[in-house]
Formats: sequence, structure tokens, C-alpha cells
Amino acid sequence: MSPGSEGEARLMSVHIAKKAAVAALIAAMAAGVSPASAETRGYVVSWFTHGMYNVEGDCPGGINPPIEKQWVKDLMDIGKTKEEAEKLVMEALNGNRASYETIVNRGRVGDKWVNAYNNPQAVKDPQMTWVHSKQGIGFDLDGRDGPNSFEDPETGEKGIDNQMFRALGCINNLRAKPPLRSSDTEQWWYLIQDYQPAWLISITADDFKNDDAATITFQRALEHPSRDANSATRANMTYRVDGDPRSHTEIKGRIKDGVFHAATEQTLSMVGDLLVMHKLDLHKAHVRMKILDDGSIDGYIGGYQPWLQVFYPIGAGGNAFEMNVNHDIPGIYYLLKKHADAEPDPKTGENAAISAAWRIEGVPAFLVPAETPGKQQATNVSR
Repeated sequence: MSPGSEGEARLMSVHIAKKAAVAALIAAMAAGVSPASAETRGYVVSWFTHGMYNVEGDCPGGINPPIEKQWVKDLMDIGKTKEEAEKLVMEALNGNRASYETIVNRGRVGDKWVNAYNNPQAVKDPQMTWVHSKQGIGFDLDGRDGPNSFEDPETGEKGIDNQMFRALGCINNLRAKPPLRSSDTEQWWYLIQDYQPAWLISITADDFKNDDAATITFQRALEHPSRDANSATRANMTYRVDGDPRSHTEIKGRIKDGVFHAATEQTLSMVGDLLVMHKLDLHKAHVRMKILDDGSIDGYIGGYQPWLQVFYPIGAGGNAFEMNVNHDIPGIYYLLKKHADAEPDPKTGENAAISAAWRIEGVPAFLVPAETPGKQQATNVSR
């Protein structure tokens, strides 16, 4: 065959292939099948913290006192005079071991003094202050606008359930008003960045501005987050997805005006780290996630969470945690228990869960299956 004939044959093959593709597309449309156009975008979580929205005057009588003043009250609750309590606290702060042990072991079981952080229920409730504001970020989880409900300042929705905020919002180092972050969680987040496996999010949609059938997926990586030169979470890095089902939740929802919304009966679960959240289980999971023009995401997840999950990382910190971040640990135990508002125990009637909202941010990332790293197509591309 001559060179010219070979070229003509190739052109004819391309022409035939194009005609076949067009014919297949027409047939699919005639059958009511749309060509696949969904896109999946991946993200690595760059920030995670309590859903706080503090305003001036939301704590009647002022916020809870710093720990050295709170300790004086705690010691008076176990029978010390004010002078004795102030002396013990001053000695403990100056390194006196015996005085320090008195503060640590201020719990009472029978005739024995016990560690207050391991046995918070053995300590008298210190009656710490909580939020009395009507403004709070989160979700309407029960369909009611009751006396303890908030109004979301971002959406204007009423009936918002976020009793975790009500319980913890008068503790100075946890207070925040977006976009500002609380000093405590800022410390915690930067501490765990170098050793906690990264949390991952992916969103699948045909249209990232408006789509009635979008999906968001929460997963965990095998690698910890990478940092940039400013110590922030680096964007556009590749992460292998951990196949552990304890950290995999897929939620269907919709995107309206660039915001993903979902209200479900599902449980959103993630394995975390003891310092911030050893395990996250949000029952009746809700999601509101802004898909920003710069490629990042910023929003909230919420639901009913076992309140002991919130307390455990705080209680595990013990006296060092109590001293360094100004939290009365048994006081937090009682605050969470007092404001828990869901899942009552059938025998005692005490609620095991508390309504909660968590702020979550993420930057673009490429997510690949762990089984074949580098060989599979990463998310963030059309499929």
C-alpha cells in the first residue's frame, strides 16, 4: 500500500470511530441515559474545633475564673478555709508536692481521697457558668424550637441544637467567634498535626454550585498532614486512604449556591487522637460545607455525640492539662452531663449524648486508594 493510501486509511478509521461515538451518544440520550459528568474533589482537613459563637455578655456574671481561683473554690468545697485553700494553691504553683497532691486528689470515695481527673463524679459539682445566649451555630436536630435552642447567626435558622457550645462556651480558652479560633484548640491542632493521620473529605457532584444529588465522604489517611512554610496544612498533596471502616462515612445531600447540605439519620464516625478527639461519633449527622472559590472548604458537621467522647481527651490531660489550659476538669464533666440532651438511659433516664457542632476546614488534596499507591487515578479529576 502506498504512503498516501495508508494516510487515507487512518483518516477513514478516525472518521468511523467518531461516527460510532456519536451514534452511541445519541442512542444513550434516546434511552434516557445521560453521559457521565460527575467530578470528585478531594480535601485534607486543615482545621477542626468546637462550633463556638461567643458574643459579649453571653456568660452572666462573667466567664469561669482562671484555674488558680477555681482551685481555691474547689478546696473550700472539701472543707478548707479560704486562707488554707489560698495557701495550698500558692504552694502548689511554687512546686510543693504535697500541696499539689491535695489538689489532684480532691475527689472523695468513702473515706479515701482519690484522683479528681480519673474520678470526676467523686468531686462536688463546682457549679461552673455556661452560655445563656440565644445565638449559636449548628443544626436543628429534633425539629423543635425549644427554650434551650439557639438561632444560627449565619443562616438565621431557629431551633438550633448545640448544647456542647452552651456547656463549654464560658471557659475562656475555648471561647471563639468565627473566623477567630479558640486558643486551646489552636494549640491542640498544631500539636497533633505531625503524628495524627490526616482526616480526608471528598465531594462528588455534577455541578459544584447547584446539584440535588451530591455526595460527601469522610475518611482517614495513612499519612499525617503535610505542612507548608507557614506551618499551615499544605494544599495539593497526595494521601492514601485508610480502608478502616471506622473512619469511612458517605453521606448524600445537595449543593445549593456552592454550599453542601445534608440532614441524615446516619452516624458520622472518625478515629482521631486522644489529645483532641479519640473517637468522633455523630448520630443523626448533619453537614453544612461551603465550597469556596479558592478550592478550599469551610463549614460545620453536627449531630448527637456521646458526651463522654467530648470529656475523655480533657480528663486524660490530668493536672497538667488543668493547669496549662485553665480548665477545671471535674467542672467540665458536670457541665457536659448537665446539658446532655439526647439518648436517655432506659434505667436512669440520664442522657448519654449531647447535641454538638464542630467547625471543619479543608484544603485541596489528591486521594488515592492505599492498596495501589501511585497507580490509581486520584480524586480531584473528572470521572
